[in-house]
Amino acid sequence: MSPDTRARTGGSQAMSKDARLRALLATGYFPDELPPPFNTLEFARFRSSIGSAWDDLGGDYPKTVPEIFSSPKLRAWRRDFSIVNPVAQYYLAKVISDNWSAIKKEIAGSYSAEGVGVNAGGSRAIPKPDFNLVRLRHSEIAASYDYVLIADISRFYGTLYTHAIAWALNGKPLCKSLLNTPAYNNLLGAKLDRAVRKGNDNQTLGIPVGPDTSRVLSEIVAVAVDTALRKKLKLNPQRAVRHVDDWFIGFDSLGDAEAAVAVLSAACRDFQLEIHPEKTRCVHVPREIESLWPAALKSVSFGVGIAGQRRSLEHYFSQAFHFATEYPRENVLSFAVSSSRALRVLPANWHTYETYLLKAARTNATTLPSIVQILASYNAWGYAVGKDRIAKLIEDLIRNNAPTAFHAEVAWALFLAKALSITLPARSLKPVTELESSVCALIALDLRSRGLIDGTLNTKLWQASMNDAGLTSNMWLLAYEAEFKGWLKGTTPYVAAHPYFRELRAKNVSFYNTKRNVKDIRKAKPKPPSSALLALRARLAAPIGQTGAPAFAGAARFAGLADYWSDYF
Repeated sequence: MSPDTRARTGGSQAMSKDARLRALLATGYFPDELPPPFNTLEFARFRSSIGSAWDDLGGDYPKTVPEIFSSPKLRAWRRDFSIVNPVAQYYLAKVISDNWSAIKKEIAGSYSAEGVGVNAGGSRAIPKPDFNLVRLRHSEIAASYDYVLIADISRFYGTLYTHAIAWALNGKPLCKSLLNTPAYNNLLGAKLDRAVRKGNDNQTLGIPVGPDTSRVLSEIVAVAVDTALRKKLKLNPQRAVRHVDDWFIGFDSLGDAEAAVAVLSAACRDFQLEIHPEKTRCVHVPREIESLWPAALKSVSFGVGIAGQRRSLEHYFSQAFHFATEYPRENVLSFAVSSSRALRVLPANWHTYETYLLKAARTNATTLPSIVQILASYNAWGYAVGKDRIAKLIEDLIRNNAPTAFHAEVAWALFLAKALSITLPARSLKPVTELESSVCALIALDLRSRGLIDGTLNTKLWQASMNDAGLTSNMWLLAYEAEFKGWLKGTTPYVAAHPYFRELRAKNVSFYNTKRNVKDIRKAKPKPPSSALLALRARLAAPIGQTGAPAFAGAARFAGLADYWSDYF
């Protein structure tokens, strides 16, 4: 097996079914966008005994409703993540783990930049896409073709028809011929379809955003679209690349590129998907210009000494705010703030740095996780963190975002108060108490337990979920965890009486660790390149004609891309 093939099919290391299940439950379950206390490590640890107890119940496990966690994506765009009930997530992850060999075989032949594979020991069970690899593959194609088709599926996860999973795995004709028969229910695609619906209120439209299991389900369908493209357009792998649901395909003429749009549209419609009309375009390669701001910000050299560092900070953030205005659809400020974590700001320059951080937090909410990490780290180091103005930022974020159910902004604001031990007046949390969000509720209750709320917290709305029905509702996390922590109580011992959640309680499984904090920025490590990028680098570095060297038209033209490659190698 070649390095490229291993990289695209999940690596060469063999994992047992149980190890794969553990990875999917430990680091492939909750969305990364949640504050640090939320985790599923204990659930994964006791998966075997809990799963066995659940299996012994017999019958069918209940359908459940996921919690929606709204998080900013770009300045005016948002993404709704799902916090799926553990019962449904366990059984979906188990179907995938037990049948991984069959799934892996189906998704191996695709245009995906790096494929999808389950791994243990990483920050996610399925590693996040390597955007450096994607950009490099785009450059490869642009070096060999004059025109490219750029396209993506409109709201892929949100509009994915769950029955299409079975169509993609088992074929639409077979699925329709066996529909409503025991034979259909035994198809792997049908099992996956049913399992994902059980965690989404039995809805057939859409799959959860957040769990790594959805990466697998979406890849199954996307690969089926790839297969249709390959048959109709006769595309070789060097000519096309797909990143999740974004296609980048090279053509020699504009007419060929435009004709391919119809083919791609038809392939998507076969699975009841639509390509995005505004994001789909055919372009002449020289006109597809990369944004200038990443290189500009990376090139900033920070001066030494108090005065030199201060001037550099002012220059760096002035550029960042300028580029954020110039490129409103790109997360310039998030990149700038995150990158600044590598800088060790001198105590004399802390106020200047903090000022830019607070300004960024008010300008672009995607910066909040990095800003919380920076503020918590410097506070732990003894810096004079401006808690008064940070407290005002927290209250402003709550007041402006809670009424519109912008959960991430509220959750990170509350967690910032916890991280810096800032006491908040109870009146400022009134909008939070009117928000149906387990995530925000649990952090607020944590603050109350620490004496960081001045006044009485109104928990009437949250109290309504402290019952048996709450455990299968969108407030399941609050219903279980608040009772487990003793922060709220029901009128009856409903957790101990629940056939599924009592097993979690018996193992003392918690989904909210009060001791978990953001990582000290000194311990943060840069993300290593993916195995697929390393494999591609090795192939491109080989002399032309040598085994493993580029074997497609125009390969020699890569000589002029050495400077581009250096950013990734």
